[in-house]
Amino acid sequence: MKAPKKILILAVLLPVTSCIEQLEWKHGESSSGRLVVEASITSERKSHEVLLSRTQAVIVDELPEPISNAVVTIDDGNVTFELNEASPGRYVTADTVIGEVGKTYHLTILLDGEQFEAYAELERAASVEPITISKWDINFPGATDYDYFQFLFRDNFGSPVPYKYEVITEIDPDIASHYPSDWTPPQWIRFLLDHYQSTNDPVVSDSIYYLHPGLEPPAIFAYGESNEARLAYGSKVIEKFYSMTPEHYAYVRAVLSETEWRGLGPFGYQPANVPTNISNNGLGYFFASDVYVVEQVITK
Repeated sequence: MKAPKKILILAVLLPVTSCIEQLEWKHGESSSGRLVVEASITSERKSHEVLLSRTQAVIVDELPEPISNAVVTIDDGNVTFELNEASPGRYVTADTVIGEVGKTYHLTILLDGEQFEAYAELERAASVEPITISKWDINFPGATDYDYFQFLFRDNFGSPVPYKYEVITEIDPDIASHYPSDWTPPQWIRFLLDHYQSTNDPVVSDSIYYLHPGLEPPAIFAYGESNEARLAYGSKVIEKFYSMTPEHYAYVRAVLSETEWRGLGPFGYQPANVPTNISNNGLGYFFASDVYVVEQVITK
């Protein structure tokens, strides 16, 4: 004899609901205090940085604790660069240091009687075709008499090799010289000129992200197509492609899998420890990159 449907439903729900117990999240009282390293050297002539901090509890309001009074050096086997602490936890080389393709760099950190090390090879960045700049079709009155331009940002996926990628757009402060004498600067141009006059900085925008060699299913919907428009004659578009070793890319991919890409789509990643090349139980990564630069100036 079959039981009534209501009794069957009740019999199913009782054991399920009886197992529910509300738990309160207990904030971590202290962190493990492991060393975290963010360090790099590139083929650019500049001050190269090493950032040192400590791990924290899972939920905290404070920023990571910077680590001061460490002795930090980078060497290539022949020349050693000593880094100075420019601000708490931020160590920098002289602004004349340039990494060289083909060399392996050795990071050493001496802290409280302990030594942490990492090695990074500086591989050459392959050449890349410049991004396509096209005419911007403007749909409001009074602006179509003169030419302005745009470009689509590069896709996150489908690069021949992985890169850390930066694209910078700059305005020419003497922008009026590129247009007829009766040209009236649009509002956005006047805004950019005011910005330049107050900051002496021609940079209009600066975007940094990664170019991946394959498609990551969970991240398909993470990034949308976007463009940089309102570029005038005389504007400069600068692209920088930072080379990545397979080990460096594996680190970046692991970090993204645990952060930005987690929970996106039905093909989620299994939680895993992020790799590191820092010795002595340190966390983080030290990498070396060659930088391939492509510059375009929009001219008639």
